[in-house]
Amino acid sequence: MRRFTFDFLPGTVLTDAAPRGYRRLRRCTVIGTADRFASAAEEVLDWAVQRRSGIRALSDSGDDAPRVSEGLEGAVLVPVLGVPVRAPFRVTAVLHEPDRVGFAYGTLPGHPEAGEEAFLVRRTGPETVFELRALSRPAFPWSLAAPVGLLLQQRFTERYLQALLH
Repeated sequence: MRRFTFDFLPGTVLTDAAPRGYRRLRRCTVIGTADRFASAAEEVLDWAVQRRSGIRALSDSGDDAPRVSEGLEGAVLVPVLGVPVRAPFRVTAVLHEPDRVGFAYGTLPGHPEAGEEAFLVRRTGPETVFELRALSRPAFPWSLAAPVGLLLQQRFTERYLQALLH
């Protein structure tokens, strides 16, 4: 089993902890009323957020990734200037709670970032909320890559937040 490229406990992104040296991102958007929760939860667990954002989620075999499951390894193909950048991951947690469903994945060697990212749907009173969380830092020490990585993260954060809106 490949080692993660971050130095904190897997699942930390689901907490409010802020490991030293990592950027914390937490963004939320209302995606509908409470009755949207079940369908949005299914979409999150089936990689719809990534697909609708222009990203392919693949299994290690190169096929489309199956439904999210803890321990699943694969890669996302992120389009950067028309070139797909391969970013390996392993799912670190899958949540199936009455009012919160989603998953987190951690970065593996070859991913341009080091850290964890989580995609969650929450039912909060009369609303369904999509929440994106990340703990990240550049995986490579190239000083010029860090600002580019941050711009790409901001770009895809906005796409992710729009992905479940109908």
